[in-house]
Amino acid sequence: MGNWITSTFLRFDSYLFARKHDRFIDFNRREHPSNPLYSVRAAAEIVAQQRMKPDRNGSDTDFSDDDDCPPMTRQEEQEMYEREQRIAFSGRCNIGDPESCKQLRTQIISRCGPGPSTSTTQFLLNRDINPMRRSGAPPMSDRERRALTNVFLPNRRKRVDKVQTKTFCVQYINNGRKIMVSSQDERIRFYAKNTPQGKYSSRYFQCNELHVDSCSWSILDTAVNPEGDLICYSTWRDQIYLGKLDQHEYQNMTWHPIDLGDHGQNQVAVFCVRFSNNSEQLVCGTSDYSIHVFDVEQRRRVRTIVNAHEDDVNSVCFAEQGSNLIYSAGDDGLVKVWDKRAWSDGDVEPVGVFAGHRDGVTFVDSRQDEKYLLSNSKDQTIKVWDLRKFSNNVGVEATRSCVQSQRWDYRWQPAPPGLCQPVNGDTSVMTLRGHSVLHTLVRAKFSPERTGRRYIYTGCARGEVVVYDILTGMVSRRLKGHVGVVRECDWHPEENEIVSSSWDGITSVWTWDERSEHVTAPYEHRGDYAKLGDEDSCDEFYEEIKKPPRRQRKHMSRGSEPSTSAAAN
Repeated sequence: MGNWITSTFLRFDSYLFARKHDRFIDFNRREHPSNPLYSVRAAAEIVAQQRMKPDRNGSDTDFSDDDDCPPMTRQEEQEMYEREQRIAFSGRCNIGDPESCKQLRTQIISRCGPGPSTSTTQFLLNRDINPMRRSGAPPMSDRERRALTNVFLPNRRKRVDKVQTKTFCVQYINNGRKIMVSSQDERIRFYAKNTPQGKYSSRYFQCNELHVDSCSWSILDTAVNPEGDLICYSTWRDQIYLGKLDQHEYQNMTWHPIDLGDHGQNQVAVFCVRFSNNSEQLVCGTSDYSIHVFDVEQRRRVRTIVNAHEDDVNSVCFAEQGSNLIYSAGDDGLVKVWDKRAWSDGDVEPVGVFAGHRDGVTFVDSRQDEKYLLSNSKDQTIKVWDLRKFSNNVGVEATRSCVQSQRWDYRWQPAPPGLCQPVNGDTSVMTLRGHSVLHTLVRAKFSPERTGRRYIYTGCARGEVVVYDILTGMVSRRLKGHVGVVRECDWHPEENEIVSSSWDGITSVWTWDERSEHVTAPYEHRGDYAKLGDEDSCDEFYEEIKKPPRRQRKHMSRGSEPSTSAAAN
């Protein structure tokens, strides 16, 4: 095994024979031999004890004490490797604020139950025999409906379309009736489902296509307002482009550019653009460290926060229905909260800052409950934050120091070791690991209200859609099928369906299929999952279940007589 394992988990000379470390060994080998959460916890305590030794060599590259380790058999090394592989594959969760985490999980359980162990048969039985349901009440409560929905999470891929270029953005629009996909070929494509009466009612077909007027390198982001009649896109320009969606004038759409201001010869990129929930305003984050707010009706810029971050502003979003709070995240590793109500007094300072990432933040999303939000980062983690608990100056300065000390480029280099070490002053509720953030600004989001907002799902540089369960902190689904980085994915607001777009040019829809359920539990069936091919992850190879052949019964004619030999027997 590699020296990194020896230096962290396998310093047998310090804890195998020491009396004070016996509890770790007993804990790992006897009490919880198969639970990865307990293994990680025990390993973390072992490492913490090791760091307390006063005579420890401070160099991470010095392995002079490896010779003192007891020899391991090849079988023991293989078992250790498989154990660590299972833990990494199923994800890791670190609870930073136990009180806030308990409140969040209690809220989820009250809304959708613990699931997914809930029996579907028991649901139906309760519906039929419950006397309260016979008086005209709904057949299922909202809580039961959410719990039942979470049993059948998406697990099988259906290809929607493939283009000969990278696809960057994908979203459900018009309350899930259409899919919008933007690509590097300067086109925005729209897909709709076939009619329910059709033979292929669950398949999407391309219904419209827009060719944008101005584009540099690629369309970086697109947004459609909640009413579905306005569209906005951004690119490597110091403008955003606003248009009105008309079913009959897609090919002749008029785009209205809105300037961000005079930037001279400097090229500016708008990485993220979002509509407010009332469709009255637009907010965007740019590469010149600024945040811009626009009036949609007047098509003009009404507010600019200069130097909102100390580096590129990669993501912005409105916090809740009232649209008074704005979240922003940037390459400085910080997540900031802005209150528009304070701007009338000339105060454009953030009302709070969240610190704890070791590298730049690629995306921020609101849980729409005025309490929690998440951030996805280049340090390969997702953090959940409590709006009531901001970070202090200690955490902010520690985050700045960590980000400034990074000497790697996520666009073409692998993630360096050490990104999982905690930052002093981190106030996050929980930290999730198990996906890869490389090459582009990978996005993560909360699952919709239909699921009780129980899950966090994200794209991945390995070509996967990774779904985390907030209740367990583990990976609940790992949807494989793409061969390029998945930059964005979106969960249908009304159906158990996830759409994903990838740099392989393929747009896919993931739905639940009982014949693919073994694919969605990789940490329980790792051996089977490693053998899966395209025919197990794509509906293009989908085969109907054939009825088993029935044995033909032999019927004797009434007039036939049994043979003499048969009668004798």
